Amino acid sequence: MIKKLIAYQKLLLNSNPPFSSVPPSLFNGILYCIAFVMIVFMNISLYFGDTMSSTTFIPFTLPIIIIWIINRIFHGDHRLFETVPVSRKYVALNMFLLPIVMIFIMYIMIYISGAVLIGTIIGVISLTSSQGTIKLPAESVLQQVIDTTKGDMLMLCILLIIVFVGIAITFIKRKKNRLLTFAGFTTIGYGLLFFLKLSMPISPITGKVEFLESFSIMPHSSTILLFIAIATVIISISSVLTGYKLYVGKSNSSKCY
Repeated sequence: MIKKLIAYQKLLLNSNPPFSSVPPSLFNGILYCIAFVMIVFMNISLYFGDTMSSTTFIPFTLPIIIIWIINRIFHGDHRLFETVPVSRKYVALNMFLLPIVMIFIMYIMIYISGAVLIGTIIGVISLTSSQGTIKLPAESVLQQVIDTTKGDMLMLCILLIIVFVGIAITFIKRKKNRLLTFAGFTTIGYGLLFFLKLSMPISPITGKVEFLESFSIMPHSSTILLFIAIATVIISISSVLTGYKLYVGKSNSSKCY
């Protein structure tokens, strides 16, 4: 069963259609550019700060990339996953598992690349340093980890919500309705996050509102995080059920594994 699951995940990844050599229309091109600029601007305004790190960059970047890829797989013209006689339930299950697999792979690639880059930089500095050794600010690093623990948990909840809701929206058949739903979800999501940021205190280190650190030192942040975690579980389960209903429906005619 595990081997079949892995094989089907590979088939889904191979179903990602190649980029078309025909450029999109001028209107679509302008629309895509505007949407991209707006998302980048909102992310910079919301997350970026003096203490920005991979913990703020990765959680909001990976889900967007993954949802975009899965949307291309599911609605593209290279649907190899449909060539295998499996039930629609099995396809839906694998669609929700696919982002977990992709996030795992991307995290490994990113952190390996980051470790190699940091190791190279430290090695070069060590070789060129007159003392031959470098004293890393271990205490400050540990303090930073402690200060942003709650913020990291918040980012994990945000990642899960984006992934599960995004996959559920992907199952909407009509492109217009799908895009409108994506737009509505994005607007509501960013609106709530901006509202949360307005309530955050100023970081004592930078004198600015830093998303992760400010949330961690925010009054009643533990209670807020608990409610967000509960909402994440509810939204994730609801998204799976909604996606199942949208894609599977009442069809039971397909052959199962």
